[in-house]
Amino acid sequence: MPKRRRILAYGGAAVLTLAGFGSAALGTLAGQVIGIALVSAGLGGALLYAFYEVGVSEDRDRAEEERRRRRGPGPSR
Repeated sequence: MPKRRRILAYGGAAVLTLAGFGSAALGTLAGQVIGIALVSAGLGGALLYAFYEVGVSEDRDRAEEERRRRRGPGPSR
């Protein structure tokens, strides 16, 4: 994954989470409800993106293994 995309994804999740904590700190019922929603969205988004990165790396590894298998055995050392 490009470094810029990773920074934007995790940075956006962090901003949502911090905004949620700020909203919950207001103390009103509406602020707490909005805070719960924003914190959930921020943490959930970070978790989903982490799972996405793991899946992409596994796909990349699987494709590389398939390429090596199709080439056949390499030269003996």
